[in-house]
Amino acid sequence: MLEPSPRTLYEAKRVWPVRNFLEELIAKEPVHVIILAKVSAGFGMITYQGKMRRLYLLVTLLRATLAVTLLPYIQIDYAHYFRLAQCQAKCTQKYGVPTTRHLLDGSIQEHLDVRNSACKDCETGCGHHRRLHGRGPRGPAKSPMDDGLRFWAESSADTAKTGSTLVSSVELLCQNPSLDEEFGESSEGLLSILLLRPSGATRFIIQWKHRIQGLVAYEETQWITASVEPDTLFKVNGLVPGVQYRFMVTAVGPAGRLGETVASPWTEITTGPAPRAPVGALTLRNGYNSDRGVTVHVEWPQTAQDSCYFRIQLSNSSVQINKDVVLDSSSSILLPHLEFETDYSVTVAATSADKAQTSKPLTANFKSLLCKDVHGQGSLQCAPEPVSNLAIVLRPNGTGIISWKPSADPENILFYQLIYHALSNENGCQQQQETINVRAAATSAIVDFPGERCEYVVRLVNYDLIGRDAVAEARVLIELSKSFLRLDTLLRPEFLLTATVVLLLFLLCILVRCRCGRRCPHRVCEKQEKLTDYA
Repeated sequence: MLEPSPRTLYEAKRVWPVRNFLEELIAKEPVHVIILAKVSAGFGMITYQGKMRRLYLLVTLLRATLAVTLLPYIQIDYAHYFRLAQCQAKCTQKYGVPTTRHLLDGSIQEHLDVRNSACKDCETGCGHHRRLHGRGPRGPAKSPMDDGLRFWAESSADTAKTGSTLVSSVELLCQNPSLDEEFGESSEGLLSILLLRPSGATRFIIQWKHRIQGLVAYEETQWITASVEPDTLFKVNGLVPGVQYRFMVTAVGPAGRLGETVASPWTEITTGPAPRAPVGALTLRNGYNSDRGVTVHVEWPQTAQDSCYFRIQLSNSSVQINKDVVLDSSSSILLPHLEFETDYSVTVAATSADKAQTSKPLTANFKSLLCKDVHGQGSLQCAPEPVSNLAIVLRPNGTGIISWKPSADPENILFYQLIYHALSNENGCQQQQETINVRAAATSAIVDFPGERCEYVVRLVNYDLIGRDAVAEARVLIELSKSFLRLDTLLRPEFLLTATVVLLLFLLCILVRCRCGRRCPHRVCEKQEKLTDYA
């Protein structure tokens, strides 16, 4: 007698509760349920066939869950699922509400919302199709459930292609360890379906298979039908560590199958109590959006073995923001509403599903966009910028020419204000602040710098049209020779008084000389002749 291995007992524990549940359901039509049991040399097959009632209850339960649970080695009639998917697609077409969802990268995805009561009642009619057989032909539909019954009657198990391909690819995005009461230690993941165009009224039939490494080659199961899903992203439970999984998706519309089925690559479920840390470097891309303002896209290399849960921290000198995210089909994560021209630091770390464990983080620094790069230089959408190339050229007479390059067009400038003062009041330096208003079209101004060996601070303030200001500053050192008398020195009262006295004395001497010359010209001549003879 062969003793079952622990692995076989573990799998049997997962299978038999489901089998007991199926045995309690009796359907009107015979439905094949295949239970596969793993034996030491490979996979054996046990076929169980019986009449089961109310199969729609099982389908409804599987469909209503928030995640697809991989029930090992259970396969329900694919044709029934195909017909159910077509019926539900008809319900979505009639009762679905057009809406949009925002992905992590900021993109918008259009879809039909099926969470309203009318759509749910219609889908219930798809599941309660037994009533249609029991009551015979029905009159015109009077309720969404009646529509569901009618849609089921109109649906077909014919899987011939009726439309162009919709599904682009299928992939298991990520995985995390989980502890399930029924399955014990297992993993959960997120399955993503990428589309070539908006899906509209579409349902997706999910199938899966798995394989493990044998002595010579992989031991692989057949395709197992799992559920019918209305969305392109959903959780998958019951993944066994050390096993490789593959998923296949069939898109079904109101008229039938849309294009070919698409399968995912094989993905192995890894083990480990802690979430796997992200690897590689963070890639940051600045951007701007009219709805979200200044943004940055955060991206890093991702694999199917990475965690589904991440914590992102964004900080600058004054604020810190923490954000927990669950991955979707986006290749990056958008962080909106940043400040213009600000230094930021962003940190990304993987977390467990319960947020209790955190991996080693990745960190990167960046500077957000300049306002003028978005709205243009001098725009009123941006804070005013100070002038550039502020320069001071000294002239020998003690004045200085102050010039600058405007930061905006003259029509966007209200006026300039030139403010200057010396750092001390020694040597005639002017420590008191002097202010001069300058017109908006000007690019230079001339000012006087009193004193010798003075250091002056010059500030140029430019105001925009709504009164906001920006300041540019420069310094200049005044060094003049003592032999050079400046105009402002000559105009001092003491110098003016001295100069006036000297000038008056000079004029008085000239006047006296002239008067003496007029009164005694002959006597002066005679005296001159006598002096000459004497000599």
